[in-house]
Amino acid sequence: MTEGRLDGKVAIVTGAGRGIGAACALELARAGASVVLAARSADELEHVGRSIASGARALAVRTDVSKTPDLEHLVDSAVKEFGGVDVLINNAGVMPAAKQIYKVDLEEWERVMAVNVRAPWYLGNLVHRHMKSRGGGVVINVASTSGLHHDIGLGVYSISKAAVVMLTNVQAKEWARDRIRVNAIAPGVVRTELATDLLQYLETHGEKPNPMNMVGEPDDISRLVRYLATDESRYMTGSVIRIDGGELL
Repeated sequence: MTEGRLDGKVAIVTGAGRGIGAACALELARAGASVVLAARSADELEHVGRSIASGARALAVRTDVSKTPDLEHLVDSAVKEFGGVDVLINNAGVMPAAKQIYKVDLEEWERVMAVNVRAPWYLGNLVHRHMKSRGGGVVINVASTSGLHHDIGLGVYSISKAAVVMLTNVQAKEWARDRIRVNAIAPGVVRTELATDLLQYLETHGEKPNPMNMVGEPDDISRLVRYLATDESRYMTGSVIRIDGGELL
């Protein structure tokens, strides 16, 4: 396989209806992968599917990642349509409204953990055997700089993303023998719908998002994801890469 290419590979991208997930799906398709798009909104999936270049193969599977039967259906659909799974991008996530941790009720806690932690754990388990049977694969978990330090008011989100970092470490170590590489990325402030409130707050208060005073774009993230998905990063596993304009310096 040519360096930087994913020809003949099958990639699942969760949260693919918009933002970082949509950008990743398009980038992997341009690199030659057959892409399985997963999101809750059928309309958003249809829009992304239409945006994928002619000649690339894509399958849209409406998926609520908080529901384990949906995750099982997603993987089954990918295997049935394309014969297996080589790359998994665990991107779907939720960020609740900012509040102190004691104000988070049980329902909100469980919703955040179901989407941000349980889903990538379970989906990773589901694709493991398919990747192993194909001689290896790549899992990329989307964490956050919030999982590497505590953002005031984002306690439950920070806890969930810290768990994603540890999940990445555990999967990478346990699955290395199966030639499955597992890495995580930790984006800072990126211009997505999830960050709308934060971007508005920064603008209103005249605060810089990072030392570069720069807001990332989904394409900035998708290019890193493509690198991690290809053989260009073949010596990397268990890494957590900040892409944040120097936010944590």
